[in-house]
Formats: sequence, structure tokens, C-alpha cells
Amino acid sequence: MVNKQLEQKMTERKRKEQAAQEAREYAESIVETVREPLVVLDNDLRVISVNRSFCQTFNVTPKDAEGKLIYDLGNRQWNISKLRVLLEEIIPRNNQFQNFEVEHEFPTIGRRTMLLNARQIYSKGIGAQMILLAIEDITERKKAEEEIKKLNEDLKRRTIELESAYKELETFSYSVSHDLRTPLVVMGGFSRLLLEKYSNHLDGKGQRFLSIIYSNADKMLQLIDDLLTFSRSEHQQIKPSGIDMRGLAKAVFEELRSISPEQTLQLDIKTLSPAHGDQSLIRQVFVNLLTNAIKFTRPKGAGVIEISCMAQENQNIYCVKDNGVGFDMRYVSELFRVFQRRHNADEFEGTGVGLAIVKRIIQRHGGQVWAEGEVNKGAAFYFTLPRRENQDGDHNGLNRFREEGVV
Repeated sequence: MVNKQLEQKMTERKRKEQAAQEAREYAESIVETVREPLVVLDNDLRVISVNRSFCQTFNVTPKDAEGKLIYDLGNRQWNISKLRVLLEEIIPRNNQFQNFEVEHEFPTIGRRTMLLNARQIYSKGIGAQMILLAIEDITERKKAEEEIKKLNEDLKRRTIELESAYKELETFSYSVSHDLRTPLVVMGGFSRLLLEKYSNHLDGKGQRFLSIIYSNADKMLQLIDDLLTFSRSEHQQIKPSGIDMRGLAKAVFEELRSISPEQTLQLDIKTLSPAHGDQSLIRQVFVNLLTNAIKFTRPKGAGVIEISCMAQENQNIYCVKDNGVGFDMRYVSELFRVFQRRHNADEFEGTGVGLAIVKRIIQRHGGQVWAEGEVNKGAAFYFTLPRRENQDGDHNGLNRFREEGVV
């Protein structure tokens, strides 16, 4: 009877030992597949097992690590007072910790930054509480973060320097423009008076010279005014509102037409969808585009200008088309640059700033501008604007531009 009971106990014990061994092997097989270094510690913080990744990372064998205190491994790189406190509290208090950084000079891999996570685990087969310590090498990530931080700081510094230089340049340009404008107004005014009241005291050559002075002073004055407009178009605060594009285009055309009533002009305004934007700035867009259309249709005798619109989901594409002298598409990229002119100044007046102003205004509204044309067959200028206000109150991106300091 006693022998039978003893035999049963021995059988049960072997069964439990076999179950424990199988559980251990199963757990270790899973652990071995994990790419991060893993360490299993007992209640005394001695190493029970390490996985293959741990051995490969720290160049040790399981025999070198198992049975030793975690603090005695390697060159005692894990002997950190704060880490000791964290590990010693895991089993008694059923704690865990995450993202504990360790930076150390490891004997085989050099100086590295490791991220440690640990928690309590329990094995029914062994019947003991243990600690699973996971180690992740984040050295390269930390280097990348430091590099990004350094680049951001450098970008911030350069942005501040650029803004400062830009403001200085703007102040200088504005000051020079005003300082130049005053004497030009005086020069133009007096030369005009001389032409009107004293030209009979001058011979033909003198009158021609005086006319040249007056004409060039007027051109320079127009150039400075355009530069001031160009500068204001960059910094004028955008005040978005609904815009009646048809009414605005018609009003601008009538105003420009009254300046040169002798020119035969036909305006065809198609259905223009309303837009959202700054009305005063969009008016300037129409002024510049229609001024060009009127100017470059003059040699045709009868100018035909068409304004149309094509609606898209969040924006409208507007087009100002004319039957004027057109341009060579090889030079289309130059049209919207400051001081770029594709026609002789004696044939067509202008400063070469108008289209640059158009581009700047449209870009500040989050839109695009482009052109198509053919020599002697006219030109078409396109620009996009937000179609309507979004439900969240953002005028199709205007708030984003405002937040970034663009508007």
C-alpha cells in the first residue's frame, strides 16, 4: 500500500517536472523568436535565462549570464541605483516600468542608449514569480532625434535671420521708393508745366528733350508705384469674404474702359461663380489682368476679352482671355517674374510688375496662376480661388496660411 502511494507520488512529480520542462521549452522557443534582447530574472534578480538576441547583442553566452545577478553582468553596466529600485519593486508590489533609458559604454558594442521595459510574469510549471526585462537599442533613434532637433534649431535660427534681413530689405526698399517718388513727382510736374506754358520759348530740339524728360519721369514714377503695390500685396492682411466675381470684373472693366474710350472693346463675361478671398486684392488681380488684355488687344483694332469660370470641388478656375498679340509659350515661365517683359517698351507701355503682383496675390490665397498663349492669336490667364468657406470656418486653407504667417 505504501509502495503504491509512493509510486503515485513519484509519477505525479515526474509529470509535473515534465510539464514544467515543456512549459519552459515552449516559453523559451517563443522568446527566441523575439528580435529584442530579453532577460528573465528570478525573485532575487538573478538571471534565469536570456534569449539569442541578448547573447548576440552583448556578445555573451547563456552560461556567462545565467545564475548571475543582473547587476554583475558585463562590466556592471546594469548596476544603476534607479534601475535597482525599479526592479526590486516589481514582484513585491506587482509593479512594472516602461521606457527607462540607460546610456552606457558596453564592453563589446561601445557606447549605446538602451530602452528598458520590465514586468512581472508567472509560470505555473515552475510555480514562481519572475521578471521579464526587455531591452531595445535606441542609439540610432536618439541620434536621429538629436539631428532633427539640431536641424530644427538651425532652421529656426536661419528663419529668424531671413525674416530680419527681409524686413530690413523691405524697409530699405519702401524708404528708397518713397524718397525717389517725391523728386520724380516734382520733376514730372515741372517738366509738364514747361511743356504746357513755355514750350514756345524752345526750339524743336529743346521741346523734344523736355518731352523725353517728362515721359521718363512718368515711367519711373509708374515703376515705383508698381513696386510699392507689389510690396503691399505681400504684407496686406487678407480679410476673406464672399466675392461677386462677375460684378467685380465688370466694374473693373468699365473703370479701365473709361480711361481709353477711343479703343473698341468687347467684353464677354460668362457665368462666374462667387469666390472667397480679400476683395481689394482680388480687384487688383482683375485690374492687372484686364489692363494687360486691353493693352495687348490695341493693335487688333477691335479687342475681344472673355472672362470665364470652371467650378471644381473646393475651388474655381477663372480665366481672362483676349484676342491680342499673344506670346511665345517658350517664355511662359518668365511672365510672372518682376521686370520681365516680352514686348518692346516703345510699343506697349508697362513696368513688368503687374503679373508678378497677380501671382503673389493668388498664392497668398492658396491658389495657382498660369498662362497659355500663341503669337498673334491671343493669350489666356488662369487663376484659382477658394470656392466657398469650409464648415469649420477655414476659407479653404486661408486660416492655415494665416497661422504660418503667410497672410
